Amino acid sequence: MRILSIIGVCFICFIYSVTSFSNTPKTTLLLNPQQAIDQHSICWYEDKRYSEGAIILMANVRVICTAKTPSHNNSPLTWLMLNEQNEIIYPNVPKTIRVN
Repeated sequence: MRILSIIGVCFICFIYSVTSFSNTPKTTLLLNPQQAIDQHSICWYEDKRYSEGAIILMANVRVICTAKTPSHNNSPLTWLMLNEQNEIIYPNVPKTIRVN
């Protein structure tokens, strides 16, 4: 009888602990599923989304949201610097070494 009462108390404690975990706050989805798919088509700066062609001032440097590699149709967008003539300054591509 004593063992049954100990097992009963343990069971009640277990049930109580399991139900106490269900009081966690409800999670909310802050991102539209379609936006998650199209993440490559926007630029981010200071928690704001910018579309392609947006020009902003970042640390006294003008930058534009544009394709990382313009020769590819679905290239991800990135921030690139602009010079005084409003021309995009593309970064230098590092030379690669191929070993056969």
